[in-house]
Amino acid sequence: MPITKVYRTFDEINLDLKILKIERDLAYLRFKKDLDETKESLRPENMIGETPLKIINTLGAFSGPLKSAALTWIFKKLF
Repeated sequence: MPITKVYRTFDEINLDLKILKIERDLAYLRFKKDLDETKESLRPENMIGETPLKIINTLGAFSGPLKSAALTWIFKKLF
């Protein structure tokens, strides 16, 4: 059973209202931060990781038939 607080002055009420407003604002900012982090984590490049990017960058150094052979080998291993 919740305990009811008894206020003696309006200053006590105003102080509690200020505290509650700050707590609400802080909770909202935490929610907003968590939402932004969730959105960021669900981006395709974050879900896949850095490995495909590293492979593409490595393959970019090769040219011509060597690049074709490397891509063919990678796709055979993946699929």
